[in-house]
Amino acid sequence: MVKIAFFKEELEIPKGVKVTLEGGHHIRVKGPNGDITKDFSHVRGIKASIEGNKITFSTNFPKSGTLALIKTVVSIINNLIIGVQTNYKYISKICYSHFPCNCEVKSDKQEIHIVNFLGERAPRKANYPKNVEVEVKGDDVYFIGPDKELLGQVAANVKRACRIRKKDPRVFQDGVYLYKKMLGEEVIWEIQ
Repeated sequence: MVKIAFFKEELEIPKGVKVTLEGGHHIRVKGPNGDITKDFSHVRGIKASIEGNKITFSTNFPKSGTLALIKTVVSIINNLIIGVQTNYKYISKICYSHFPCNCEVKSDKQEIHIVNFLGERAPRKANYPKNVEVEVKGDDVYFIGPDKELLGQVAANVKRACRIRKKDPRVFQDGVYLYKKMLGEEVIWEIQ
């Protein structure tokens, strides 16, 4: 395999979005829908710089893992830039067979309560961060925010809170399951 002496990847910053580099490995993306800071301190051997309306990642004599890491970081930052322009929406469905359960949002505690799950008296709880907006409409739970990774994590936290132990998972399929991902009003991914 031929060695590459120098590798450079550029990402264009659109108008209305401000990207700043703080401390060499904290990247802050600011736009009309929010302000997100990501920590890339785990990324080694990659130099990031901002020149004009472009953010540049470069490295000398990269190995295949470093090349993959650069592409991953560029993809994450691109998702953040898209997210601060147009919010992402993740939609989960409340599923039950016998005991009708529902979700309640406790915004003062930053918690989602799954009430009457499998007939349990105590509600099951899942936390969510401040820059994620949670709404419940009927049997759907909407997670809205600019950070795609964070929305996926919150949806996973709610699903994990509904985990059923010591019962057959083929029979007991109650829970809150992610079924649709949207960018603004455009559907990105959906289970049909």
